[in-house]
Amino acid sequence: MDAGNRVVGIDLGTTYSAVAVFDGDGACPLPNALGDLLTPSVVAWDARTERVVVGRTAKDIWALRPDYGAGLFKRAMGTEESFAVGPQRLSAVECSALVLRQLREDAEAELGRAVTRAVITVPAYFNEDQRRATREAGTLAGLGVERILNEPTAAAIAYGLHQGSGAATFLVFDLGGGTFDVCVMERFEGVLQVRSVAGESRLGGEDFTRALVGRALMEAGTSFELAELRDPAGTAQLIARAERAKRELSRGGAEASLPLRVPALQSLFAEPRDVVLDAGQIEAAFEPWLQGLVGPIRSALRHAELNRELLDEILLVGGATRLPAVVRFVERHFARTPRAEIDPDLAVVRGAAVQAALHDDVADVGDLVVTDVASHTLGVETSRQLGTTRRNGYFAPILHRNTVIPTSRVERFWTIDPGQTEILLRVYEGESRHVENNREIGQVWVKGIPKTQGTEGVDVRFTYDLDGILEVEATVVSTGKVVRRVFERSGRELGEDEARAASERLAGLKRDARDLPAVRDTLARAELLVQEVEPQMRERLEWALHALDEALEARDPAAIHEMTEQLRQLCEELDRGDRW
Repeated sequence: MDAGNRVVGIDLGTTYSAVAVFDGDGACPLPNALGDLLTPSVVAWDARTERVVVGRTAKDIWALRPDYGAGLFKRAMGTEESFAVGPQRLSAVECSALVLRQLREDAEAELGRAVTRAVITVPAYFNEDQRRATREAGTLAGLGVERILNEPTAAAIAYGLHQGSGAATFLVFDLGGGTFDVCVMERFEGVLQVRSVAGESRLGGEDFTRALVGRALMEAGTSFELAELRDPAGTAQLIARAERAKRELSRGGAEASLPLRVPALQSLFAEPRDVVLDAGQIEAAFEPWLQGLVGPIRSALRHAELNRELLDEILLVGGATRLPAVVRFVERHFARTPRAEIDPDLAVVRGAAVQAALHDDVADVGDLVVTDVASHTLGVETSRQLGTTRRNGYFAPILHRNTVIPTSRVERFWTIDPGQTEILLRVYEGESRHVENNREIGQVWVKGIPKTQGTEGVDVRFTYDLDGILEVEATVVSTGKVVRRVFERSGRELGEDEARAASERLAGLKRDARDLPAVRDTLARAELLVQEVEPQMRERLEWALHALDEALEARDPAAIHEMTEQLRQLCEELDRGDRW
């Protein structure tokens, strides 16, 4: 295969990964050294060769010796979690880098040339810590990362949604081995625009596998937790057997047979036996996880300002969508048959290969314009006056979640005290109205503000691009002085002084009336809706929440009752107006 010196596309999956290149026949997945198109995302220590191995061999070692291998580390990207791999501990970034290096070497062997650049896909709802960690893993693997691409967007490209005629709206339902993504996309005039994304980074096919094991153990008179405590290696063997049973279900099987004969676990059972789960037991085991899919679907549709009937097509992506229970769930939820003609395990990597070809201006790939959206809201910390008291710690959004990117937006803020000559802008990412529940990504000091008797305006502009680079620009209105800083948006730990200050601030909040059931329930509903509704509705909710905060601060029972009732009615109005 002569693909020239082109960028490759890589799907770095939670359970399986793949690499592809765009050639004369389109996007072509490349086999690994064993001839497989999918490589297990597992690393393990091979005691015989005294080195770390990747893929199918590593998966077999991990099943027998859980302390010798690691999988599912994609879920820990962007965190400090590490994994025991034989005599050493590896971070999620290092484990991912080993998988990427193996994919790179397999691609080089197949193409007969060096591979140095790649487009790598990630779940749409990955935050910027996780995206940065993915880019770092690519660098460690010897790859220049041309772009971090959302998995649902890659799948839509693979389906050629951009090539159709006329305007249309699609929903990509991406349930992989370890993550779940929902993406609403719109096609118009040759542009494929992402309208909204939502998801859950810890829900996927692996959870359905463990659910089968848990149900089988329950039928045998014990629990998953007890079995794992008694014998982790034996429980890992049961998970491997459940994975095979799940594949049989994906091929149309009506039952799941799980042999429970693991020596170290036999004392937990009344008698050693195989457990055969019928259709009803399987549905019951899967039901909690199926219900976990509903929230992200509702959130994506709400932010896209659509109801289900306005969607033209539903695309199934990810290996877990092979499960009949998942297909039935989608059919019931959307009242239609979804599309699944492309291998759900390879749709993402095929789309990544097309995007990779765009970076090389390959003529065969045609014209394609793809926009993306911000996966989380970006803003700064502000203060508010509550009665006679000023409270810090409020989150003021500047770029809302699901804003089309690249983009640039400015908001004006004001100094608080007369004679104030500087402002510390704390930049956050998240959906909560309180910064303590969001993630700080950096700070910008604005100094040299003229000393006046009144307040001084500062324009804060956020400019955000497709590579996750955020530029924060602060302009003092009266003088035109500009302070600018660029962030790669990597997270950081709170220092000791910051942690102490946060604790003191929390201790100073006196909100006894919040313990009243009506107040507590209404606040909980409103706080949840703030994170889900579109920006216009968010402003109404935040105004009502602020009014209730003032009443609570003043400890005025009549005002608390009135503001709580107004907020409750607003929540009910928004609930009645849901459009999913």
